[in-house]
Amino acid sequence: MSNRGMGLHVLAGLALFAAPGCMIWLRPEWAELKKSTQPPILRLGEIKETFTGTWVAGGTQTSLRNHLLSAFARPEAAALFSGDPDSLTLNLDIVSDHEDDMPRMFVLGCLSIGTLGLLPLTYHSEWNLQCSVTVKGPDGTVVAKYPVQTTGSYDIWALPPTMFTLFAGSFRAPGDAGRIFRRMVHRVVADVSKAVDTDYPRLARWKEARALVAAQAPLNAAIGDTAYWVVYNISTPQPSGAGAAASAREYALELHRTRPQPGAAPLRRLVVGTRSGAVKTAWQWRDPKSVVFFAHGRLWHPEWKTGQPGDKLVAVGFRERAVTAKDLFAPDGLPALAATEWNDLVVAWKNRDLATLLREGRTADLGEHVAQIEQLALRANESADRENNKAEELKAAGKPGSELHREAALAYRARIEVLKPILAAIKAEVANRQR
Repeated sequence: MSNRGMGLHVLAGLALFAAPGCMIWLRPEWAELKKSTQPPILRLGEIKETFTGTWVAGGTQTSLRNHLLSAFARPEAAALFSGDPDSLTLNLDIVSDHEDDMPRMFVLGCLSIGTLGLLPLTYHSEWNLQCSVTVKGPDGTVVAKYPVQTTGSYDIWALPPTMFTLFAGSFRAPGDAGRIFRRMVHRVVADVSKAVDTDYPRLARWKEARALVAAQAPLNAAIGDTAYWVVYNISTPQPSGAGAAASAREYALELHRTRPQPGAAPLRRLVVGTRSGAVKTAWQWRDPKSVVFFAHGRLWHPEWKTGQPGDKLVAVGFRERAVTAKDLFAPDGLPALAATEWNDLVVAWKNRDLATLLREGRTADLGEHVAQIEQLALRANESADRENNKAEELKAAGKPGSELHREAALAYRARIEVLKPILAAIKAEVANRQR
């Protein structure tokens, strides 16, 4: 046997002898991948990588792209993906930060030699991985963003004689680095899968809405002199109580000022029909005159027509609805209007029609309106107190939504101020007629 061969056998023997004295810890721990039970909704898009830290200058940076592709191909993670071109696209932007190990390992070797291998030595190395996950629609619209991060670490505790134990540990280094990278990527994929699975209902609703918009040609319709684009949307509302039907469906008209792109938020949404039951049933259409809204100083209601396939909206228009004092002041008048819309409508009616009512209205009717307006003011005061109490309760509990109740309370307070001049004018007219 040559001297060189003998030397290699000696080194190998020393390595096997010293190996138990070199303890190594790898992190992170393996993350559990859970298979989604939902239908696939994603397709894998672009994976970008950026490297920071001194390992870039040392030329020792390691790409994680192939590790990611392998992890996403596992059956547990692959369940969320399909080849459907209309699926949402999952894009990943990765930043890997690491300090080059070569200079630090050289210093560790010098310490081992300088101490004659008699003192225990430790070594710690970290890889910090920041992953920005973006889910986009087929048109590039950003649907969701999830920040994901993880840290990989490599720790060595070398016992004397450290020259040999470190040498033995070096045989494991390439394999250990690969294991750390796979663990890091595995954790990223687990976190991404969990985020998508948690957000799945919203993503599915977005995809469904996008498919409806893509499958239909938006219709032009005018409200007064202003042109709008109208599309329809069939959605599942969130159950509002224990007895609410989770399978209920809503048919809504969505109004846009410009031609809508998939995922565009409408200016106004009008629910014109509902249906319930697990099996497709007939739509229960609302009375068009009950679907009212205030726009451009007037009260409007939609008129629509549907056809096949898929309950497609084939015609839509908007008609102005005449507003009378009876509509405004009746206890159950115009319940579809939000509080602020009702206030705006009453102001517009006062400026346009109050003088005619005072001039032509019957005295008995005017007296009835006085009683109705006083009742409306009392109810508005009660509603304002109720909304303020709800706002305080939510704020004290640290829960969201207090501002919405506060705004509603302000709208009811404003309603009282809107009614005051109308009430005063009608009372004065009645008094004048009774002289």
